[in-house]
Amino acid sequence: MNDFLNTLLSSGVPLLPGATVMRVALYLAWAVVLGCAAMGVAGRWSRRHQWALGALVMAWTLIPGSASPAHWLGLAFQTPSLTSVGICLVWCSNRAWQGAGFAGPPAASRFDAPKILGAAAVVLGWVLLLDTLAWLPVSVYAWGFSSAALGAVAVLLTLLWVLSGSDGPVLMLGVLALFVLTRLPTGNVWDALLDPWLWGGLQAGWLIGAVRRRRMASRSSPATRA
Repeated sequence: MNDFLNTLLSSGVPLLPGATVMRVALYLAWAVVLGCAAMGVAGRWSRRHQWALGALVMAWTLIPGSASPAHWLGLAFQTPSLTSVGICLVWCSNRAWQGAGFAGPPAASRFDAPKILGAAAVVLGWVLLLDTLAWLPVSVYAWGFSSAALGAVAVLLTLLWVLSGSDGPVLMLGVLALFVLTRLPTGNVWDALLDPWLWGGLQAGWLIGAVRRRRMASRSSPATRA
């Protein structure tokens, strides 16, 4: 039992993707993210022009060498997480099927899975930041190379999926499955689930939502108080 637990918790011999696979994934991941970002910026354009701009940005990103923005973004931020790539692909899919009756209304549930996943990602990002600053007694990031971390995340996502019945945990389970098959982007499960841009975007979205709720609450409050 001790040998089994040591193997389960060990991060000394991680499974890593090959160097060629990592380099190809770097360009592909940034191409998807930047292409979707370009389409989002051009939201007021016609759908045809949005897709044309997204395809142009993706083609530019896939150019090998320093002419590609992926080369410089990879030096600064490494590879986007599989979660970010998955979110961008789902967003593009929804844009492609918009108005075609592809997606139905979400099932009612007392568990708001997207908010729970977003809050968990924000907390995880702060924990990893504290770990980077060596303010924690254990290395949480190193634990991400172990099988125990992968299993714990899979169990939590499966439980959330069963309780909520929404698509968010299904997307994350798909991310985990792709990570198991490819070990991208770095062989660490935390890098597959979260990256700095996604973490910052989640916190910005939470802050904007809090400000909007506060403004709505102030507008709906009575003009005079006793």
